[in-house]
This record gives sequence, C-alpha cells and structure tokens, in this order.
Amino acid sequence: MECGGRIAVKIEKTVFGGDGLARSDSGEVIFVPGLLPGETALVEITAVKKNFLKAKVLKTGETSPERRPPECPAFHRCPGCVYFHTTPEYETELKQQQFRDFLAGAGFDPDCAAEPLLPGEPLGYRNKMVLHVHKDSGECFIGYVGADNQSVTPIGRCPLVTPEINEFFAGQLDDPGFRHSVHHRMKLTWRHTAHDGVKFFRNAPPRNATWLREDTCIGELSVPMGNFFQVNRAGADQLLRLYCDVVKKGSYQCAIDLYCGAGLFSAAAASAGVADIRGAEIEEDSISAARYNLKKRGREDAAFFAGDAEKIFDQLLENAPANTLLTVDPPRGGLSAGLSRKLRSLPQGSDIQILKKGEDSH
Repeated sequence: MECGGRIAVKIEKTVFGGDGLARSDSGEVIFVPGLLPGETALVEITAVKKNFLKAKVLKTGETSPERRPPECPAFHRCPGCVYFHTTPEYETELKQQQFRDFLAGAGFDPDCAAEPLLPGEPLGYRNKMVLHVHKDSGECFIGYVGADNQSVTPIGRCPLVTPEINEFFAGQLDDPGFRHSVHHRMKLTWRHTAHDGVKFFRNAPPRNATWLREDTCIGELSVPMGNFFQVNRAGADQLLRLYCDVVKKGSYQCAIDLYCGAGLFSAAAASAGVADIRGAEIEEDSISAARYNLKKRGREDAAFFAGDAEKIFDQLLENAPANTLLTVDPPRGGLSAGLSRKLRSLPQGSDIQILKKGEDSH
C-alpha cells in the first residue's frame, strides 16, 4: 500500500502513545491517531514504514460507547493528551493492557502486574508544567512541542496542571514584557508545592535554587528544583501505600530502589521498617537529596550510588539477602535492553515488584 491510498479499518486496540491499531486485509499493521478500540473509519495512508503504516482519519464510522467530547480546545493539536476523547476509567483500562503487553514482550509474566490505580481528580492535578518558546516573524508562541518535535502548540492554560500554575502563567501572559523576556527555543518550567507555591525558571533552575519540599503520606521530602518527582500528588500517595503494603506483607530484609530519584521509595521502605536500603540514580544532586531524606528519617546507613542503573546493578545486588525487594521505577524512556536482560536472568524465586507510573491522567 502506498501513501495516499485509502482503506476502511476497524481498530483492534490502542498502543503506547494513544494510536489505534488496525490491520489491512493482507495483515499490514496500520496506526491511526484518535481512534478507540472497536471504532471504524475510512483512513488515508500518510507514511509507509518497513513494518507498519501510518494513516489519518478521513471519515469516521462506528464510534465507541467510551468516546467523550474532549475537555481541552487543544486536543488533536497538542500531542500530550491523546486520551482526552474518553473517560479516565477507560483510559486506565487501555493503559493497563498496554502495560501487560510490554511485560509479555520483555519476557515477564503479565499477570505480575498490579491492578491499576485511578488516583484523585482527572484534571488540575499536575504539579509541573514544561512549555517551549517559538518566535517567528515577530510573533511569540508559548506552548507544548508538537508531534513533529519542531512546531509549538500555543496554550493559555492547561487543564491538567494545578490551578495555582495556571493562574501564575496567566499573569505572565498578561504582562507585555514577559514575551520579550523569553527567547526562541527556550524551555519554561513551572513547579508547584503546597509549601513553596509556584516556582518558575527558564531552561534550568539557578545553581543556588532552594530544594522544593514535597508533602507525601510518608512525610516531607526535599527535591532539587530541576529534578524529577511524581507529578500527581494523589497518585504518588497511592503508589507509596501500595509499596508499603507489599513491603510489610513480604517482611523484606532488603529494599533496592532502581532510579531512586530523591529517595521516594527508599523513604517508604524506611517507614516500613526495612533494615537494608539501597538505591541508584544517575543524577548526583538527586543522590544527595536521597541521602538527606533518609538521614532525616534516621537512616544514614542507607546506601545510594550515583551512576547508570545497568552498570551498577551487580554492585547493588552484592551480598543482598534472599528476601530482597527490587523496585524498578524507570524514566519515560524505560529500561535499557541490558538491564532488562539482567532482570530476566535473576534466579527463580526472586522478588521483583515492578511499579507502573501513570504520570498523566490523559
């Protein structure tokens, strides 16, 4: 099939990134954005790749009973919220199946996946917003980067972020000098905590920036302003409670926290009474924060290592007792192929709890 060709399709499932997957009569895989399982449409092929085709919708046919009107005017233009045309509950169901498919493809039993979490409100929860600047012919656009990684979809507010961030951003847009103060391709970041209010920085935070103070169900954690923390406050607490339940039921002697960040799950392991706590993170300042957060909990003995998780994995496992819980909370890009192989090669009976993060509700 060639670009420009037209074909009627029926969507089998959604895949990571939100596209619907269909197949031609000859079995070719076709990815179509904006469609849900069971929906039909007339589509036009827009790209021909080695193992799949891409297409756009020309005319919709049968629609899913799970489809809902999108709650954001930027839907279809902004690549971030690809599930805004359905309910949070159905979105969670779709993502859970995608997660099970990932596990199976990586050689794990998909039944090891915990039941999905559906935390808090579906809107107004994100405590972080990152936008980009595009200037052209005297005009300044501030918004999310498009699917082409070049264009910018301008926004006046984002329904996912906290009201405090939206209010702060609206005030900046109302200031004529703000657009003049930003430059083409600049990255703009807003973060919000109950303790610190809204913090804003261009490209990177100042070197002397005070660490943020994040409230959680296991107490306060200090986090470098430019480093990762869970963007969904209610979701973070649900993950922490799930983790603590797993630790207590297993009576684990040792907890290893891969991609530990500022020590979120390590601190949870400390609160659950684990004797031996180890963590790894590539960011040096995150490791400093993890050590600080565990020290505040009386656990200066916790061992944290700065470096690539795959390279120091064997060091983390050295002399670990049999009753060890390994928690993997990887970045958006996922596990490296090498680390995935190492996880699959662990001895039978090893306890591996894989936590799936759902950073966005849509």
